[in-house]
Parts: sequence; structure tokens; C-alpha cells
Amino acid sequence: MRLPLINKNNTLVAVRHLLNFLIHQRYPTVVHLAVHIEGGKRVYYEPDQPTAHLTDTPPKTTLTALFYLCKTDPLTKTLLYSEVPGHFRWGASQKVWQI
Repeated sequence: MRLPLINKNNTLVAVRHLLNFLIHQRYPTVVHLAVHIEGGKRVYYEPDQPTAHLTDTPPKTTLTALFYLCKTDPLTKTLLYSEVPGHFRWGASQKVWQI
């Protein structure tokens, strides 16, 4: 097998090519899915601050957005959490699952 000439900048691409690793056109896109541990949320506050803001809505994550999606889309109720990225796209700027 004849190896192509490569420079330092193309080393990783060459290794991936030689070992036949797919680096493009992967479906579905890999999405980090958040997992929440009950009572594991860290909250920082000063003793003299009012505590009303601590019970406000939690921050939007892939998991909390899935709960909202289950209320509005019947298809989502039939999917496992790990299957959602195959049917929906995570909109990171708005923090919602999109079709």
C-alpha cells in the first residue's frame, strides 16, 4: 500500500482516511443529551437575597425541552430519549427541539 505524502496539518485527516473512519455525512448528528439527578441541581445565592427566584422555571436543557415536546407532539411520546435526535434537531440558540 502506497501512503500519500502528508504534512503536519493533514495528519489527523490522513489517519482517519487510512483507517476508514467516517468523519462526514453521519446521521443522526451526535447530540449531548442532558441527564438530571434529582436534588443534584446546584444553586448559589446570598443569604440576604430573596429566595423567590430559586423556584422559577428551571434552565432549558435537552431533557426539559423533551418534557415540553411530549406535551405538544404525540410522536415524541412513543420515542425513547436517545431516539429523539434521530427525529428532531436541537436548536441550541433557542434551546428547543425542532422538526
